[in-house]
Amino acid sequence: MMSKPRINKNLRTPKEFTDYNDYKDRVFGLKWGTAFSLAELTQVIHDGKKSDLDVIKELPLMSREEIDVVLQHAFLKSKSISIQYNDRDEKSNLRKSITSSFRGISDEEFLYLDDGYIPWESIRNVKILK
Repeated sequence: MMSKPRINKNLRTPKEFTDYNDYKDRVFGLKWGTAFSLAELTQVIHDGKKSDLDVIKELPLMSREEIDVVLQHAFLKSKSISIQYNDRDEKSNLRKSITSSFRGISDEEFLYLDDGYIPWESIRNVKILK
């Protein structure tokens, strides 16, 4: 019976890699540490499909005077308002509307809300929430 030939580990040729261009791939030794896990990847895909299906109904464009009437009523009756933006995203969809209470503060450039301000030219429609 023949025995297996013994391999002397000290005689192995060391692996040497020679760069053939200027590209350096993660010199710190971590190859896939920042990759998505499968669950994260499928969640991102699902969220992307869901956001693509969200179609925001375009409300009529209101004049500044019409907006002022709605805001005055909301302020006097302490009602919350919904503001539809006139701005569009990279897919030409309207941005999502926001809801806020109106404290009666505005100037020539901005409408001031609880959590910030909006330029008048960015407002498409304002309605009172029930």
